[in-house]
Amino acid sequence: MAKKAKSRTVAVRLISMAMTGYYRTMIRPRVHRPLSMMKYDPVIKKQVLFLEATKGGKNK
Repeated sequence: MAKKAKSRTVAVRLISMAMTGYYRTMIRPRVHRPLSMMKYDPVIKKQVLFLEATKGGKNK
C-alpha cells in the first residue's frame, strides 16, 4: 500500500505575546514559513504580536 498524501494546508494556533492566554486559529500552506502578525487582543484591548505555536504546545 502507498502512504497517504499529506495535506497542502495546516491549521496553526497563533498565541498572543501579551501572555493573556488568548489565541487565534488560522490555516496556512504547509510549505509557508511560520506566521506572525499584529492582531487585536480583546483581553487587553490592544493590538499585539501573535506568533505561531510550536507542535509541542509551548511557544519558545
